[in-house]
Amino acid sequence: MEFIAELNESRMFKRLKQLTGRNMSDVAERLFEHLLALQIFANEDRGTAQKYAAQIMRMQHFDGFRTSQSDLFNLIALILNPSQYSHIFADDTKYVIPELRLRRILRSLERGSFNNDDFSQMMLILQREFTELPAYLITLRRQISNWKRYSDREKSDIVQRLMYMMRERGMQSDFYVLLQRLQKSL
Repeated sequence: MEFIAELNESRMFKRLKQLTGRNMSDVAERLFEHLLALQIFANEDRGTAQKYAAQIMRMQHFDGFRTSQSDLFNLIALILNPSQYSHIFADDTKYVIPELRLRRILRSLERGSFNNDDFSQMMLILQREFTELPAYLITLRRQISNWKRYSDREKSDIVQRLMYMMRERGMQSDFYVLLQRLQKSL
C-alpha cells in the first residue's frame, strides 16, 4: 500500500486541466520517457516494475484519463484517445502505438517475467512513430536496450540523465521518486 500511496502523491498530472494547451508531441515524449523508466526498472528492480505494471493492468482498457491511475496509464490513455481530449490539446496530432504488444509486455511484467529484447523492439517502434523525439531520448533508448552490458556507474549515469530530462520540464513524475531511489542503490 505504501508503494501506491507514494505513486499517487508524486504524480505529474493529477488533473486533466494540467494538460490544457499542450501539444500531443509533448505527451508522446512524456510517454516515451516513462516507458524508458519502466524498462530500467524491469531490468534493475523487477519488484517495482511488477507492482507498477500490476497497478496499470487493474484497469487495462486505457479508455480515459483517471486521477486514480499512474502517469504512465494516463499518458497511454491520452495517446490512444486523442479525439476524446481534442478540446484540451493545442494540436490534433494522432499517434499509433503497438497497444497489444504494450499490454502483453505489461501483463508479462505483472507476472514477474520480462524480455528486454521485446521491450526494446516496442521502443524502437515508438521511436519511429514519435518522429519529434529529441536525440537524447533516442540515445537513452539505445543504451537501455543494452542495459546488461553496462557497469553500475554507467547505469547510474543513464538513470541520472533520464531523471534530468523528466525534471527539466518542472513536472515531477511518479517514476521520478522511484528512479531517484534506484540511482542511490546503484
